[in-house]
Amino acid sequence: GRVFFSNVGTLISALLPSFSSGGPYHPAECCLTYVSRAVPRQRVSSYYETSSQCAKPGIVFITKKGRYICANPRGGWVRDYIKELEE
Repeated sequence: GRVFFSNVGTLISALLPSFSSGGPYHPAECCLTYVSRAVPRQRVSSYYETSSQCAKPGIVFITKKGRYICANPRGGWVRDYIKELEE
């Protein structure tokens, strides 16, 4: 019993190094869909770009409440928010 569980734990930590090591990755690695309308700017605290290995490019905005929202990087409001967040 114990050996099985420790092996499973080792396997899980090997498959998910970004979660166990606290690496630079975030919960939403790739955007499958984009938010349909702009999120109120005052709710957004930061952002990051998804990996270039994702099928679709994406910008993930992180709200002050800790929610992750996928947005289309080609959207005008998305580019505006990025500029404001980088200032």
